[in-house]
Amino acid sequence: MDELKSLRRGRGLDTPDLAKRAGPGLREVFGLPVTADSAQVRTTLTRGLAELAAQLPTDLEFAVSTALALSEDKRTKFYNSRLALVAEHIERDKRTAVRHIDKGLRVLAELAVADAAGAATPNVRLPVAPWQTTELRTWVALDREAPEIYEMRRVTTTEKELRELRLEVSVPVTSGWKAGSAVNDPEIVVLGGGTLRARLHYSSTRVVFDLEPAEPLTDQREHEFFIRYRFSDVSKMRPFYACTPSFPCRSFDLHVRFGRKQPPPLIWKVDGLRMGEVEDDAAPREPIDADEAGEVHVRFLELTPNLSYGVAWGQ
Repeated sequence: MDELKSLRRGRGLDTPDLAKRAGPGLREVFGLPVTADSAQVRTTLTRGLAELAAQLPTDLEFAVSTALALSEDKRTKFYNSRLALVAEHIERDKRTAVRHIDKGLRVLAELAVADAAGAATPNVRLPVAPWQTTELRTWVALDREAPEIYEMRRVTTTEKELRELRLEVSVPVTSGWKAGSAVNDPEIVVLGGGTLRARLHYSSTRVVFDLEPAEPLTDQREHEFFIRYRFSDVSKMRPFYACTPSFPCRSFDLHVRFGRKQPPPLIWKVDGLRMGEVEDDAAPREPIDADEAGEVHVRFLELTPNLSYGVAWGQ
């Protein structure tokens, strides 16, 4: 943990004297010989730490990746500037951002030690999520002028009292789509269980919004809410729908209705892939068929955070 904290100073992994910064713990865990120079250390640590960071919840992955300057675009900035990026990302002050980074670095250290010792990742103490999904049921209707998605979600919390849930939806748009051309796409309507309080566009494809339950969530009961997403144009969606949970999800039940007239000739199940692999022809695929109503139904249990589960289709 102390050695990881040392790495984040200055330019992070792009610091010229990286070989001196890499202490005995990092060298042992990542198999770096004492004679390794800064270039060798940089290559090995960048690859190894990035692979481990990908196992963290999305917010912690961003925090540690930015703090350590794992990506090329962050290496031009000094630590204080990178810290400001983390604070902006989590919408908190810098002191809170430091604590957030430290939490991520501690889990990163545990993952690294467990990986080097050959221990199973589930034995590592991942951060306790503020809330988690016990059941998610989703209906995707593609047989209309524009796609509509209905989502019923049941959640629990470990907090004594939770007044707000932050949710997000990624919109797989086509390459010709221009940012700003559909600012309110998708339309988000809470049909039951709370009130939509804020909506932010983190990028052209990712919308984040805050849901305020009718009553604060407590650790004594489950809470259920029902949301509808309506898109303005079916052409804006690429051919897949997936759930990529940031927090644990016990059950995901998905219905996709293509309609009886023209269901796609190829449909397959997406079962625990990274988002970038969902449309990759080389990724593992399990073919499935639509029924006579032009629908498919898949179910997943104990979803792994940051991996994608759902249905994809094509010609």
